[in-house]
Amino acid sequence: MSLDEIKNLIKGGVFQSPSKGPLDLCSVINELIHYKKDNLETKYKIVVGTDSEVRERGVEFVCVVAIHRIGKGGRYFWLKIYDKRKLDLRTRIYQEAVISLALAGVLLETELQLHGMELNMNKPINEVFDLLERDSDSISESEKEIIFTNELEIHVDIGTVGATKEMIKEIVGMIKGSGFFVKIKPDSFAASSLADKHL
Repeated sequence: MSLDEIKNLIKGGVFQSPSKGPLDLCSVINELIHYKKDNLETKYKIVVGTDSEVRERGVEFVCVVAIHRIGKGGRYFWLKIYDKRKLDLRTRIYQEAVISLALAGVLLETELQLHGMELNMNKPINEVFDLLERDSDSISESEKEIIFTNELEIHVDIGTVGATKEMIKEIVGMIKGSGFFVKIKPDSFAASSLADKHL
């Protein structure tokens, strides 16, 4: 699947929430924002991760976006994407990372569009973050948005043990090169725990 195909599947998909049921992407963003506004004194991270499983009809990917209220739990939302191709392990792991990057990008784009702004993809994402952080200094704490801040982190289902250990440098480099923070096992709970739960 191409990046554009993945983004379109995410934009048109129905996310599931253990507490809220089915939601579209805009509703997910609003849930994340309201969850943070409920307790502004606490630190937060927005985490995105993807896991996959080979099925008879191809590969099933589950991508997750979660808000982690540091030390106090969180909420998450998940979406299933199917690829009819039979993919080897290496290709599947790369596709998981690409889906997570696409989800992070779509979250940023959609939230900005909700506020009448456009994302300039010609700039590195860290410059976009810095610009948006500066612009948000004039906004009161209760109105600040949360997706396009440096709280966004991508979790990948790879680690130093097992068949994926040779891929760490490449996958981590690809995500860092896109301007996002990245975590691998055992710290990549969005991919290795939350997404895995729904396969």
